[in-house]
Amino acid sequence: MDGIIGEYREPTDAGPRVTLVFYPGAFPVRWNQCSVAADFFAEYFVEVSESELTEEAERRDFIGSVGYVLNELIENAVKFCAGGTVVIEAGVETGEFVVVVSNQIATTTVDGLRVKFAELLDGDPADLLMQRVEENAANPELTTSGLGFLTMLSDYKARLGWRFDPAPGNPDNALLKTTARLQVKSA
Repeated sequence: MDGIIGEYREPTDAGPRVTLVFYPGAFPVRWNQCSVAADFFAEYFVEVSESELTEEAERRDFIGSVGYVLNELIENAVKFCAGGTVVIEAGVETGEFVVVVSNQIATTTVDGLRVKFAELLDGDPADLLMQRVEENAANPELTTSGLGFLTMLSDYKARLGWRFDPAPGNPDNALLKTTARLQVKSA
């Protein structure tokens, strides 16, 4: 079950870092309310990255990019969580925003996710995005289209990675860690 797909890397202690833990079993976390957490991270990290983001347009772009990417990652983690916690770890280091969102998933879904994630990284993100939009238009019932990941890759130039580990204390689940990395400032 162990394995890494894509560009997986966790934040280090090299720069500002924040960790937030949701306990979905203790209170309901609705996936459509995850933007509040995403907005908090975006606003916080734009302030601690102030020396790198001197123009107002850069600051707005950073907030928009981080907010979108985090919202997608948190929504997916909450929506598909199969127990345990949802952990968001984020940091800014050497001009890069790095986030890892962890949640437990059923072990029966691991092989299918491996295939789906590899497909997302193997093709051209813009082409795959258009293909998936057309598929969704033809079948509105699709719930696992990957549009969020494809938008991150295509529009936000995020570098994505996934890591599968055994879930601590739960042999029926796997721990999925999803990472995204974004440049703090465009070159």
